[in-house]
Amino acid sequence: MKKKKILILEDNEDFRSSLSLEFEDKGFEVIAIENMNEIPEIPLNYAVVDLRLKNDNGLQCIEKIHKLSPSCRIVMLTGYPSLATAVQAMKKGAVNYLTKPINLLQLEKALFEEEFTLPNQVDPIQNSSPSLARHEREYIEYVLAECQGNITSAAKKLGLHRQSLQRKLKKYPPRK
Repeated sequence: MKKKKILILEDNEDFRSSLSLEFEDKGFEVIAIENMNEIPEIPLNYAVVDLRLKNDNGLQCIEKIHKLSPSCRIVMLTGYPSLATAVQAMKKGAVNYLTKPINLLQLEKALFEEEFTLPNQVDPIQNSSPSLARHEREYIEYVLAECQGNITSAAKKLGLHRQSLQRKLKKYPPRK
């Protein structure tokens, strides 16, 4: 029987190693990498992708993985959740968007089950009236993602000075 392949794209070495060992114990062929350039050009069954990588944006990684493996089930992980990035991840092909910390059971359910909702997922209905500051932060996150994390480009798009944008990002850090 051929082993199913799972890609783990995570820049935190300890977390990447831990996930690798868990999935190897479950009989998967694990490809554990830390940046987009290492994505193999082979068919993949599953992928776990971190949103914020050292030099890459996890959203771009989703696109690359789907070009190489259109049927791959991808779960996006993040320690900095926002509605904007959740929507982008799903539009690009992720089957789920989970916030860290997670346990292995949550991750397995998100990867392997068709319809699954976790309490720590970003739920647009749950917060039907977020604060103005939260809306602003989510929109800034959305524009930053559109600009591949480039603060100068995002500031121009938002009509702000680059330093003003940086102050806003420091003032309202992402929820944990």
